[in-house]
Amino acid sequence: MRIAVISDIHGNLPALEAVMGDLDEQSPDEVWCGGDIGWAGPWATECIGRIRETGWPTVRGNTDVWITGDPQTVEDLAARRELEQLAAAHDISDDDSKWLASLPLGHSGPSSTLLVHGTPDTPFDAPMPDGAAGEFSPYEGVASVVIYGHVHRAFFRRLADGTIVCNTGSVGLPMDSPLPSYLLIDTTGPDIAFRHRRVDYDRAGAIRTAKGLRNPVADRFLELVAQG
Repeated sequence: MRIAVISDIHGNLPALEAVMGDLDEQSPDEVWCGGDIGWAGPWATECIGRIRETGWPTVRGNTDVWITGDPQTVEDLAARRELEQLAAAHDISDDDSKWLASLPLGHSGPSSTLLVHGTPDTPFDAPMPDGAAGEFSPYEGVASVVIYGHVHRAFFRRLADGTIVCNTGSVGLPMDSPLPSYLLIDTTGPDIAFRHRRVDYDRAGAIRTAKGLRNPVADRFLELVAQG
């Protein structure tokens, strides 16, 4: 079986459409989504709609919680108010909010694979690629292969107990390349094979559109794109 895993779309519809076009060419047997679908992008509603239409197994990310107007996990009151204001600016429908709230925190697949957004315990935290060994302990013993997103950096890492940890990278706001990335897994051989795909898209056009919108979400999107 060939499985594609995408994550961290962040309301970037041009990037999502480019990745979906590449998925059509790659023709995986299944596609999974690691969450953070709409937050911080000018096309939040459109991206949520596209993912819902596919019916792909999808897990809940931290910003999928925030965009529904529930920033209670943020302890700093000023930061919480800012998140509440940004969530309101996305203006997603009640139906989309209910769907996001219904998403599971994990999805298990063949060959002992597990998809989560952050760690198996929470979508609000995850280690960076160069994190200390102890930071990866939440992934040990839960599956042979654990896939996550959250940090927007594509990488593989084998843990001391043999667990393979894979990060998908990000579709909408990659922090390790200007190009969106996603993960391909092939379980057909004696050993599971992994590789990342990078996909080109009209990044300049997306930035131009965001600049013309002049709203808090577009402004946040431009700030984050500049960091990538």
